[in-house]
Amino acid sequence: MTEWFMVHKREATWAVVGLAIIIGGFWYYERSQSIKAQRAETAYFQARQAVGGQADSALQKVVNRYEGTSAGTQAAMTLAQSFYDQKKYKEGLDVLKKAESKASGDFKPSIYVLEAAGHEQLKDFVTASEDYKRAAQVTRFPFDKAEYQATAADLMAAGKIAEAKAIWTDLAKDESGPMAAEARVRLGELDAKPMKI
Repeated sequence: MTEWFMVHKREATWAVVGLAIIIGGFWYYERSQSIKAQRAETAYFQARQAVGGQADSALQKVVNRYEGTSAGTQAAMTLAQSFYDQKKYKEGLDVLKKAESKASGDFKPSIYVLEAAGHEQLKDFVTASEDYKRAAQVTRFPFDKAEYQATAADLMAAGKIAEAKAIWTDLAKDESGPMAAEARVRLGELDAKPMKI
Protein backbone atom coordinates (compact mmCIF):
# COMPACT_ATOMS: atom_id res chain seq x y z
CA MET A 1 0.00 0.00 0.00
CA THR A 2 2.82 2.38 0.93
CA GLU A 3 4.64 1.51 -2.25
CA TRP A 4 1.51 2.18 -4.35
CA PHE A 5 1.04 5.53 -2.57
CA MET A 6 4.64 6.54 -3.32
CA VAL A 7 4.19 5.72 -7.02
CA HIS A 8 0.75 7.41 -7.28
CA LYS A 9 1.34 10.23 -4.79
CA ARG A 10 0.07 12.98 -7.08
CA GLU A 11 -3.15 11.15 -8.05
CA ALA A 12 -3.85 10.26 -4.42
CA THR A 13 -3.35 13.86 -3.34
CA TRP A 14 -5.78 15.13 -6.00
CA ALA A 15 -8.31 12.48 -5.00
CA VAL A 16 -8.14 13.57 -1.36
CA VAL A 17 -8.45 17.25 -2.34
CA GLY A 18 -11.40 16.46 -4.59
CA LEU A 19 -13.13 14.47 -1.86
CA ALA A 20 -12.55 17.30 0.63
CA ILE A 21 -14.08 19.82 -1.82
CA ILE A 22 -17.15 17.61 -2.35
CA ILE A 23 -17.67 17.07 1.39
CA GLY A 24 -17.09 20.77 2.09
CA GLY A 25 -19.53 21.79 -0.65
CA PHE A 26 -22.19 19.42 0.67
CA TRP A 27 -21.73 20.71 4.23
CA TYR A 28 -21.89 24.33 3.04
CA TYR A 29 -25.09 23.66 1.06
CA GLU A 30 -26.78 21.91 3.99
CA ARG A 31 -25.73 24.68 6.37
CA SER A 32 -26.98 27.45 4.07
CA GLN A 33 -30.32 25.63 3.62
CA SER A 34 -30.66 25.31 7.38
CA ILE A 35 -29.95 29.01 7.89
CA LYS A 36 -32.39 29.92 5.12
CA ALA A 37 -35.11 27.76 6.74
CA GLN A 38 -34.52 29.42 10.13
CA ARG A 39 -34.71 32.89 8.62
CA ALA A 40 -37.86 31.92 6.73
CA GLU A 41 -39.54 30.73 9.94
CA THR A 42 -38.67 33.99 11.71
CA ALA A 43 -39.93 36.10 8.79
CA TYR A 44 -43.15 34.06 8.58
CA PHE A 45 -43.97 34.48 12.28
CA GLN A 46 -43.23 38.20 12.08
CA ALA A 47 -45.50 38.51 9.03
CA ARG A 48 -48.31 36.74 10.88
CA GLN A 49 -48.08 39.32 13.67
CA ALA A 50 -48.58 42.21 11.24
CA VAL A 51 -52.09 43.61 10.89
CA GLY A 52 -54.34 44.57 8.00
CA GLY A 53 -52.82 45.21 4.59
CA GLN A 54 -49.35 45.14 6.12
CA ALA A 55 -49.85 41.47 6.90
CA ASP A 56 -50.56 40.64 3.25
CA SER A 57 -47.51 42.62 2.14
CA ALA A 58 -45.28 40.94 4.74
CA LEU A 59 -46.58 37.49 3.81
CA GLN A 60 -45.99 38.18 0.12
CA LYS A 61 -42.36 39.07 0.90
CA VAL A 62 -41.89 35.77 2.74
CA VAL A 63 -43.51 33.88 -0.16
CA ASN A 64 -41.22 35.55 -2.72
CA ARG A 65 -38.00 35.39 -0.74
CA TYR A 66 -38.32 31.93 0.81
CA GLU A 67 -40.16 30.04 -1.91
CA GLY A 68 -39.77 26.29 -1.49
CA THR A 69 -39.13 26.38 2.26
CA SER A 70 -41.71 25.16 4.75
CA ALA A 71 -42.24 28.70 6.03
CA GLY A 72 -42.53 30.05 2.49
CA THR A 73 -45.22 27.49 1.71
CA GLN A 74 -47.06 28.22 4.97
CA ALA A 75 -46.89 31.93 4.18
CA ALA A 76 -48.40 31.25 0.73
CA MET A 77 -51.29 29.31 2.27
CA THR A 78 -51.88 32.01 4.90
CA LEU A 79 -51.78 34.72 2.23
CA ALA A 80 -54.21 32.79 0.03
CA GLN A 81 -56.60 32.40 2.99
CA SER A 82 -56.33 36.15 3.62
CA PHE A 83 -57.24 36.83 -0.01
CA TYR A 84 -60.19 34.43 0.29
CA ASP A 85 -61.39 36.29 3.38
CA GLN A 86 -61.36 39.46 1.26
CA LYS A 87 -63.27 37.61 -1.49
CA LYS A 88 -60.21 37.83 -3.80
CA TYR A 89 -60.39 34.19 -4.83
CA LYS A 90 -58.42 34.48 -8.07
CA GLU A 91 -55.53 36.21 -6.29
CA GLY A 92 -55.53 33.49 -3.64
CA LEU A 93 -55.51 30.79 -6.30
CA ASP A 94 -52.60 32.49 -8.09
CA VAL A 95 -50.53 32.44 -4.89
CA LEU A 96 -51.30 28.75 -4.32
CA LYS A 97 -50.55 27.73 -7.93
CA LYS A 98 -47.15 29.35 -7.69
CA ALA A 99 -46.39 27.72 -4.32
CA GLU A 100 -47.53 24.21 -5.25
CA SER A 101 -44.69 23.54 -7.70
CA LYS A 102 -41.98 23.92 -5.03
CA ALA A 103 -43.90 22.77 -1.96
CA SER A 104 -42.80 19.64 -0.14
CA GLY A 105 -45.05 16.60 -0.26
CA ASP A 106 -46.41 17.18 3.24
CA PHE A 107 -47.94 20.51 2.22
CA LYS A 108 -49.38 19.48 -1.15
CA PRO A 109 -52.68 18.03 0.16
CA SER A 110 -53.36 21.24 2.09
CA ILE A 111 -52.55 23.38 -0.94
CA TYR A 112 -54.88 21.36 -3.17
CA VAL A 113 -57.70 21.56 -0.59
CA LEU A 114 -57.25 25.35 -0.38
CA GLU A 115 -57.31 25.55 -4.18
CA ALA A 116 -60.52 23.51 -4.15
CA ALA A 117 -62.06 25.97 -1.68
CA GLY A 118 -61.21 28.86 -4.00
CA HIS A 119 -62.69 27.11 -7.01
CA GLU A 120 -65.83 26.30 -5.01
CA GLN A 121 -66.26 29.99 -4.20
CA LEU A 122 -65.91 30.76 -7.91
CA LYS A 123 -68.64 28.13 -8.58
CA ASP A 124 -66.18 26.03 -10.61
CA PHE A 125 -67.20 22.74 -9.00
CA VAL A 126 -65.57 20.45 -11.57
CA THR A 127 -62.14 22.02 -11.03
CA ALA A 128 -62.69 21.97 -7.26
CA SER A 129 -63.46 18.26 -7.54
CA GLU A 130 -60.22 17.70 -9.46
CA ASP A 131 -58.34 19.54 -6.71
CA TYR A 132 -59.82 17.24 -4.07
CA LYS A 133 -58.86 14.21 -6.17
CA ARG A 134 -55.28 15.49 -6.37
CA ALA A 135 -55.25 15.96 -2.59
CA ALA A 136 -56.48 12.37 -2.17
CA GLN A 137 -53.67 11.10 -4.40
CA VAL A 138 -50.86 12.75 -2.45
CA THR A 139 -51.99 12.49 1.17
CA ARG A 140 -50.34 9.93 3.45
CA PHE A 141 -53.40 9.44 5.61
CA PRO A 142 -56.11 6.92 4.60
CA PHE A 143 -58.92 8.79 6.39
CA ASP A 144 -58.03 12.07 4.65
CA LYS A 145 -57.80 10.24 1.32
CA ALA A 146 -61.33 8.86 1.70
CA GLU A 147 -62.67 12.21 2.86
CA TYR A 148 -61.14 14.06 -0.10
CA GLN A 149 -62.50 11.47 -2.51
CA ALA A 150 -65.97 11.80 -0.98
CA THR A 151 -65.86 15.59 -1.31
CA ALA A 152 -64.72 15.23 -4.93
CA ALA A 153 -67.67 12.91 -5.62
CA ASP A 154 -70.09 15.38 -3.98
CA LEU A 155 -68.87 18.15 -6.24
CA MET A 156 -68.89 15.94 -9.35
CA ALA A 157 -72.54 15.11 -8.69
CA ALA A 158 -73.35 18.71 -9.63
CA GLY A 159 -72.59 18.00 -13.28
CA LYS A 160 -70.76 14.73 -13.90
CA ILE A 161 -72.94 12.06 -12.33
CA ALA A 162 -71.13 9.12 -13.96
CA GLU A 163 -67.80 10.26 -12.50
CA ALA A 164 -69.39 10.84 -9.10
CA LYS A 165 -70.84 7.31 -9.18
CA ALA A 166 -67.42 5.88 -10.04
CA ILE A 167 -65.81 7.57 -7.02
CA TRP A 168 -68.63 6.52 -4.66
CA THR A 169 -68.46 2.96 -6.02
CA ASP A 170 -64.73 2.76 -5.22
CA LEU A 171 -65.35 4.10 -1.73
CA ALA A 172 -68.21 1.63 -1.15
CA LYS A 173 -65.99 -1.33 -2.12
CA ASP A 174 -63.71 -0.71 0.86
CA GLU A 175 -65.97 -2.16 3.57
CA SER A 176 -63.63 -1.11 6.39
CA GLY A 177 -63.12 2.39 4.96
CA PRO A 178 -64.41 5.44 6.81
CA MET A 179 -66.68 6.47 3.93
CA ALA A 180 -68.11 3.07 2.93
CA ALA A 181 -71.52 3.55 4.56
CA GLU A 182 -71.93 7.07 3.22
CA ALA A 183 -70.82 5.90 -0.22
CA ARG A 184 -73.60 3.29 -0.31
CA VAL A 185 -76.19 5.90 0.70
CA ARG A 186 -74.94 8.33 -1.95
CA LEU A 187 -75.01 5.64 -4.62
CA GLY A 188 -78.61 4.92 -3.66
CA GLU A 189 -79.46 8.61 -3.99
CA LEU A 190 -77.80 8.87 -7.39
CA ASP A 191 -79.55 5.71 -8.64
CA ALA A 192 -82.97 6.69 -7.25
CA LYS A 193 -85.57 7.56 -9.84
CA PRO A 194 -88.50 9.85 -9.07
CA MET A 195 -91.83 8.07 -8.56
CA LYS A 196 -94.54 8.55 -11.13
CA ILE A 197 -97.78 9.74 -9.65
